[in-house]
Order: sequence, then C-alpha cells, then structure tokens
Amino acid sequence: MSPAIAGFLGVAGFAGLAGWLIVRRKSVETPVKVMMFFGYFWLVAFSLLVLLAGAYYLREYL
Repeated sequence: MSPAIAGFLGVAGFAGLAGWLIVRRKSVETPVKVMMFFGYFWLVAFSLLVLLAGAYYLREYL
C-alpha cells in the first residue's frame, strides 16, 4: 500500500473516530446527530489535511 493511501485512510479513520466521539455526548435526535457527525468529520478531516500539507511543505526547510 502506498504511503499516500495509508495516510488518507489514517486521516479518514481519525476523523471518523473524532466525529463520533464529539457527537455521541449530544442529546439531540438521531437525524441531527448524523448531520452533525458528517459536519465534524469533514471539519476534522480538512484540518488534518491542512496540517499534514503544511508539515510536508515545511519538511524541506527544517
């Protein structure tokens, strides 16, 4: 498996776990929890991708 695919799967897995952990304590109806999960999932996933892209870019300067 290429490192890019492994990294993407790691980011997706971490974002899924983080989204589930954030949403599971909310006391709202199930459809709202599903929508909140996807919102938190994408927020965490894009944040991680930005951080990883920045780390990859700065790697040659450190």
